[in-house]
Amino acid sequence: MFLKHSDTGSQSHAHASRTAELMAVQRGLESCRRPGGRLFDDPYAPLFVSRSWRAALTAGRVRPIRRAIEAAYDRVAGPGPRASAIARTRLIDDLIEDLAPSVDQIVTLGAGYDTRPYRLKCLESRHVFEVDHPDTQQSKRAVMRSAAEERSRSVTFVPVDFETEDLSQAMLSSGFRTERSSLFLWEGVTQYLSEEAVDSTLAAIRRISRAEDFLIFTYVDRAVLSDGATAFPEAQRWIRGVQKRGEPWTFGLCPEGVRNFLSNRGFGLMRDMSTEEAGDRYFSPLRRADRGSRLYHVVLATRIDD
Repeated sequence: MFLKHSDTGSQSHAHASRTAELMAVQRGLESCRRPGGRLFDDPYAPLFVSRSWRAALTAGRVRPIRRAIEAAYDRVAGPGPRASAIARTRLIDDLIEDLAPSVDQIVTLGAGYDTRPYRLKCLESRHVFEVDHPDTQQSKRAVMRSAAEERSRSVTFVPVDFETEDLSQAMLSSGFRTERSSLFLWEGVTQYLSEEAVDSTLAAIRRISRAEDFLIFTYVDRAVLSDGATAFPEAQRWIRGVQKRGEPWTFGLCPEGVRNFLSNRGFGLMRDMSTEEAGDRYFSPLRRADRGSRLYHVVLATRIDD
């Protein structure tokens, strides 16, 4: 089915915890910055990291320490992952804030450690469905209960074992209303899947969505899968890192072909922005040296009529 694992969560909590934790670390480091210099604030990110990382994030509130942690992270992981994760998070936050007034339901596929229902005010009056493997959800719900947040938002957890259960049927059984306008978020997942798995997910979304419903998803440039170091010099350590964690990238799209790819599957392209472009939008006005990568993209699409 659609989700093997993602960088926000996974079919297997134990398998995904490392990658998901690193995304939380990146959000936590960004949140350590002063209000005028950060792209977003995620006060829940430290709840999802190990004790040692939590101590580092606490220390990171002191500017020289935070900068040293970021520099060390970038030396190990490469210059792309942290900045791209930050830029992509802010870009998706902004897209959701723009679209939330025009939709009734938000569906987060492979929600993992995503905390948008709890930190974005625009979602306070929207029904959010978080779809993930039962093991991952159990862990996340325990964390949010400890923060006394689980019952403070209109969030429905939809546990799905993607190896054995049908996504569309699980959504309908959870109270999802096909007659209501919806936004689907599919972040940090596609690069770990086969094309068949991507196709099956898009087909499931079409089955339960209306015309003009929205889809936000991320992908990596297909060129990085064949010759990443040449096409994207910043990719060498990035690719080595995901391979070392046993989570190699297996799927990508050619940016020039995204429009046709979506059209052939019943969706219309509205926007495709790399995290490099997002970085120019968000980092440059703050005079920050962080730069996203051309290899990582965020897409906004809409479902079109049959």
